[in-house]
Amino acid sequence: MTTHTICSVTDLIGHTPLFSLQHPLIPANKKLLLKLEQFNPNFSVKDRTALGLIQTAMNSGKLHPGGTVIESTSGNLGKSLAMLSASMGFRLIVVVDPKVSHNSLNWFKSYGAEVEVVSTPDVNGGYQKARIDRVKALLEKYPGAYWTNQYDNPDNPNYHEMITSQEFINIPVDMMLGSVSTGGHFGGIVKGVKKVHPKTLSMACDVAGSAIFGEPFHPYLLNGLGLSWKAQNTDLAIFDFLNNVSDQDAISLCRLLARDIGLLLGGSSGVVIFSALVALRLPEINSVLAITPDSGINYLEQFYDDDWLVEKGVIPLSKEQLEIRLSCNADKFYEEMIIHDEI
Repeated sequence: MTTHTICSVTDLIGHTPLFSLQHPLIPANKKLLLKLEQFNPNFSVKDRTALGLIQTAMNSGKLHPGGTVIESTSGNLGKSLAMLSASMGFRLIVVVDPKVSHNSLNWFKSYGAEVEVVSTPDVNGGYQKARIDRVKALLEKYPGAYWTNQYDNPDNPNYHEMITSQEFINIPVDMMLGSVSTGGHFGGIVKGVKKVHPKTLSMACDVAGSAIFGEPFHPYLLNGLGLSWKAQNTDLAIFDFLNNVSDQDAISLCRLLARDIGLLLGGSSGVVIFSALVALRLPEINSVLAITPDSGINYLEQFYDDDWLVEKGVIPLSKEQLEIRLSCNADKFYEEMIIHDEI
């Protein structure tokens, strides 16, 4: 057996494993595959996004070694950019909000990144717009700095369409599911896959409370997905279906799978897998591929902590309660599909 030796951190990114989930919540004779993005070096799909944004900026001359990069991030992209700043030689300033964990702050700083914390929410009660305002102020302070701008930079979805989607085009399933926030990784992957397999369905997933799908914004607990507005990179027209999942449903499923399967998943992964289990309860869907964005290692002091759940007023659901929720969601979803088809 030949051992493949690599010499760059960037070579560790991508080619994540495909996991066939076996669990009683999966309907009989149906298949749920998980693309486990937590096996990237910083435990999330954002390693791919960061690499695509930085490589494109360097190739275009917008960023040079030793230059300054600024980005607004709830955590994972900041970790990925921080890792690349150390390995590729650029200065990084990460703009975060109070929802970021102490663990994440130390993560950024361990790679040598600088951190700016925005403590006042925007008029909608969220922090994303307030973080963007801080980024713009920093760009004025540091002329020549490069804003990766994961929300609106077309290099984000373009990279995933051209590169990341290649890992998905040979996986035959009825439907693909992924989370949306910036619209980058899942939107790009769907575009790339549909070029080859136009009949493969797609479902974009988000946390209830997010405004991305056009519903009124209200605060939610999960990090790493959702926005108080819709980013320019999010093209909802490319998705066949949209689905929101509550904090309670996603958190309960993550905690259940950790104990039943041994997979420690992040909240956005819970949103996607819950949506996948709903999809598998539809008669037309027999196999699905869920892109699970990150690991639960980032949330051990949050929804994997019993005291945190009590503080936030979240009551974890049992497997039986989740089964009822999934069935109710599937019935509602199927009714909406029929109405949509009739229209």
